Amino acid sequence: MSKKAVLGLSLLGLGLGVFSSPDAQADEKEANSCLQSKIWSGYSDGWAVRTATTTTLKKDEHRVYLVTLYAGNEYKFQVCADAGAENMDIVLHDVDGNEVLRDETLDREPVLLYKPAETQTYYLAVFASNLKEGEAGVALAVTYR
Repeated sequence: MSKKAVLGLSLLGLGLGVFSSPDAQADEKEANSCLQSKIWSGYSDGWAVRTATTTTLKKDEHRVYLVTLYAGNEYKFQVCADAGAENMDIVLHDVDGNEVLRDETLDREPVLLYKPAETQTYYLAVFASNLKEGEAGVALAVTYR
């Protein structure tokens, strides 16, 4: 299956301002707590929250989010995963499915910074690359300034 088809089939919209649902799993709560700390510390550097969400991923699973990024804004994509994760990856794709940017870290809290030259729609993919356990709670935030 092509990259575009995978992106198209995996497309999920980001919920505005949603940090977690009341029935979130304990691992999602751990990931969300980590992410909230990063969001709060970002406020002092001028970052504002565009959106945030949580999910649970199994090894090699991914979620793809549709995001519109506006020219002139700098964006920070942050992920926190619970202790069951060893490596999470974030990849930004343009609307045609071409890779724009990828994190190169081998940890469970990757960050990407991106400043688009023009306003466009992108796909942001979050991958559970390596887990210690069967699944991990994952939290994602898109912040901007």
